[in-house]
Amino acid sequence: MSLNKITLSFHKSLLFIYFLISGIANSQSSKNNEQLDQQLYKLKERLEFAKAESNTQKIAKTYIELGNFFKAIELYAEALKNYQAYLDIQKTKDSCSVYVYNSLASIDLDLKKYIEAKKYSLISLDLSETISYEKGKAEANALLGSIAEKQSDYNSALKYQNISLAIFKKLNDSTGLATVNENIGSIYEDLEQYDLAYSYFKKAQEFAKHSNSDLQINIINNLGDANRKTKNYEKAIFYTEEALKLAQQTNNASQIESALKDLARTYADTGDFEKAYNYLNNQSVVNEEELKKNTTEMVSAMQVLYDVKEKEAEVELLNKENQINKVRQYVILIITGAIILALIVGFIYWKKRKKHENRILEYKQQLLQADLDKKVAKEIALNREIDIKVSSLTNYSLHIAHKNKKLSDISKTLSKLKNRNNELVSKKLKDIVKDIEADLENNNEWAELMSYFGQIHPNFFSTLKQIVNDKLSSSEMRLCMLLRLNLSSKEIADILHITPDSVRIARYRLRKKLPLESKDDLQDYLLNLQLD
Repeated sequence: MSLNKITLSFHKSLLFIYFLISGIANSQSSKNNEQLDQQLYKLKERLEFAKAESNTQKIAKTYIELGNFFKAIELYAEALKNYQAYLDIQKTKDSCSVYVYNSLASIDLDLKKYIEAKKYSLISLDLSETISYEKGKAEANALLGSIAEKQSDYNSALKYQNISLAIFKKLNDSTGLATVNENIGSIYEDLEQYDLAYSYFKKAQEFAKHSNSDLQINIINNLGDANRKTKNYEKAIFYTEEALKLAQQTNNASQIESALKDLARTYADTGDFEKAYNYLNNQSVVNEEELKKNTTEMVSAMQVLYDVKEKEAEVELLNKENQINKVRQYVILIITGAIILALIVGFIYWKKRKKHENRILEYKQQLLQADLDKKVAKEIALNREIDIKVSSLTNYSLHIAHKNKKLSDISKTLSKLKNRNNELVSKKLKDIVKDIEADLENNNEWAELMSYFGQIHPNFFSTLKQIVNDKLSSSEMRLCMLLRLNLSSKEIADILHITPDSVRIARYRLRKKLPLESKDDLQDYLLNLQLD
């Protein structure tokens, strides 16, 4: 099969992934939002019925379900509130309480609040030991291990994970064993002990055969990553593509994104930057779609939550209004003066409410102004940082020019001296001249300079490649970069280690490859080139 056919097939595969992801996101977005709305309304209705029946057990169970619902869509504040409501109402501590404490620890772990996460994990562990709940102990130890890993306390992390592993083995819990083996593999991966990490990921894969697809995909991705880090790129690509395939089959956009990112890294490590770029580009598309989906789900849930609370407030308001009407009826029957008093009270209430609304509006305006000031300050800081980087890059370029000129002058002087009669001096001078010439031809500084330039103008070269009439050579790309830095021809000649006439000729050749009119100035054109 020819190279062109392979490349075409590769691009078709990537296009398929892109359209598949977009189709999944668009088709499922409205459906998921509707399901979320219905689920939240049902849970809220169930909670109200349980409260109306004064059924403590149902109330507690519904709070856990609400906590799980908000945790799944990453509305952690609401999740924490509902889990805490469960703990407040459920005085008898049992396995459900262990589950709630572990859930609280898991949320704080995701939020990087490691002190709070450890506190809830220890409470869960203590309660599990008190009620002899083995699975709770295993899960609490696994959480403590993950917290220790995030804090780079790897000895403690391994200790907790091994305790959890032993308990899950005793329980013959395959999902727990898969999760903990993956956790241990992750720790060894952090410690750069990749062979050990790989062996634990393989164990995790064996135990995860009957677990949920998300866990299986994550483990396969880790296997690919471990192989990539040991430079076993063929196996790395095999595992990561397997993870990508399974993620696509289960419409798991988050895992699709992770697999595409890992494939981009692997192909970049192998030097196939075109594939790496295409995978990275598709990963960014997936990331954007996933972000849109999560945002939509969160906004939908927030809207439903707001609607529910608004209805609750309306019911409460109606109840209060009914009470007020009854009072007014009694007052009207007793004395007319009470009506006047009621009107006065109503007027005072209205004044206070108006004052309160004005105060809220004022606070909102202050918050908006503070946010605007913050954005302006951030923009000023970013502009200042860009100016500093541009100045540093120009100084660095001039430093290279100065160094090259100095070395060139010394090389010429030494070349003249080497023709003298003294044979030993001549030999030494030749060696010095060779060292200087080698240093002048060193490309390391160019690579560093190109890297600095890329940080300041990341899209310059890609934009340039799109507008040229003919392909630019590496020396022409360097010339474009130096002209963009607003350097003179003499400075450019010193940096490139060529004569000013050679710079003039190079500029003339470069002009012919750019869409320039005869009256256009080359340097002004490059300085004003619009970057996407």
